[in-house]
Amino acid sequence: MVLILCAAIAGMGVVVIFAPARARDLTRLLADKTGMWVATAIRAVLGLGLLAAAAESKMPIYLRILGLVILLVAIATPLLGLDRHRRMIDWWLARDQKIEMVCGVAAFVIGLGLIYLIL
Repeated sequence: MVLILCAAIAGMGVVVIFAPARARDLTRLLADKTGMWVATAIRAVLGLGLLAAAAESKMPIYLRILGLVILLVAIATPLLGLDRHRRMIDWWLARDQKIEMVCGVAAFVIGLGLIYLIL
């Protein structure tokens, strides 16, 4: 499951680079209460998956730290509330397209890097 999420991170990076309008549409889907819980669940599964995969990975300490940070963000998201979640999405959507593309490249590289570390 964690490999699928890592591939999704890389895939989303590609979408941000080559179809930024589509990426913004996908981001807007997460702006309601259901979207907040979906984002929380995705983060929780990714964080737990990285923690579980860390022992057999190429860099176990790195994956444990990253998994723990992602899990803490998953826990914090609903605690911060829907209003703050929406404001973070609005802030992201207001970024310049060049910044979005740089972040898309970063997401692609990070997603592929995580896959490499896990395999």
